[in-house]
Amino acid sequence: METKTSDKTLFAMDLTAKMAVEQLALETNQPPEKVLLDFMKSNTAKMLYDDSTKLWWDGPSAVAEEFKNQKN
Repeated sequence: METKTSDKTLFAMDLTAKMAVEQLALETNQPPEKVLLDFMKSNTAKMLYDDSTKLWWDGPSAVAEEFKNQKN
């Protein structure tokens, strides 16, 4: 059975994504808008917004690392 993700959890996921994208933009010297588009198309984003993975619990740095690992 699929459970509905709470608004607080979605907010935490969104904030984690935002912070990870900001970190990645700084590290790669790319515009945040481009990084956001790449990120949202990635498997990392799918994992982040799948509450069963609990990726958002690990924080933005872990999400940024996961994204970099998947790109390589």
